[in-house]
Amino acid sequence: MTKSFCSNFDLKPPPATSALLDKRAMTAPEQMKMDEYKLEGILGPHDALLVKQTMRGCLQECLGCDAKSEFKISPFSTDQITGFRVSEQAMAVPDILYAIEESSCLCRVCNAAGRNFTMQLSEGGEPGGEKVVLYDKPLTCPAFFVVQTENSQMDCPCCCCLPNLTPMSPQGQPLDSHSRYHCDMNCFVPKFTYHESGETVYMVKPETCCGGCCVACNCCSGKGLIYIPFFFHDPKTDEIIGGKADDPNTPQIRKVWAGFKKECCSTADTFAVVFPKDASANRKAGLLGLTFLLDFVYFEGHQANNRG
Repeated sequence: MTKSFCSNFDLKPPPATSALLDKRAMTAPEQMKMDEYKLEGILGPHDALLVKQTMRGCLQECLGCDAKSEFKISPFSTDQITGFRVSEQAMAVPDILYAIEESSCLCRVCNAAGRNFTMQLSEGGEPGGEKVVLYDKPLTCPAFFVVQTENSQMDCPCCCCLPNLTPMSPQGQPLDSHSRYHCDMNCFVPKFTYHESGETVYMVKPETCCGGCCVACNCCSGKGLIYIPFFFHDPKTDEIIGGKADDPNTPQIRKVWAGFKKECCSTADTFAVVFPKDASANRKAGLLGLTFLLDFVYFEGHQANNRG
């Protein structure tokens, strides 16, 4: 029988190339497993975290420019929350993670509310710890833009090219999850979605009224913004996951009062994050990134727009 034309050629890669491909195929899963074990050791034991933005760059912000965001993260117990306040004991718990934003000064000046950045998460409460997760936010439109009227100004939602964030390993490999700002017909209610493997896992938003058109405001306000809890909702049924809205143990992301000095002398925010029950370490890392995105889009974004 006559051999086909292709059979006269050896299509196998040369030995050196084949060995390199085999090495890469073996190295990537091993590295991912090491990263997962590291995350499990750091985030696995903790059901709730305090995400505390520092007052780094407060002088720079007083002059009208956004400084790089810096966070210190510590565990806490939900019984240390009363309304929008956390106890001094909770604030004094040693930090286990540190995060710092990396972005250009030009973007922070010209497009503060939509700038691109990376956020490096590392072990310990100070710079220089071992890298754990890298969060990447691309350049986008802001969630809201300001329209100047004759006597005042108003926020208008932007429903295209919305802010999103992807967690990755320190080596730059995606962790198969991402968070994004969500725009729908109730566009004045801030909402975020959390996705894994292409599926929407949570809709994160505050409680609403008037058929979902407005935020149900029953809390105190500060710095022109509301200390409202963002609850994890089932994306299909819209029900709150894990409890009731008035229960501090219900999974949520809540902006809390961080003390008179920090609240009155800076724009730094502090968040209490209560994770959904049985969340894996990788999911907790993803939801920590969603917390950074929420702060950047809803709190810092409003402040940047109002300054503009």
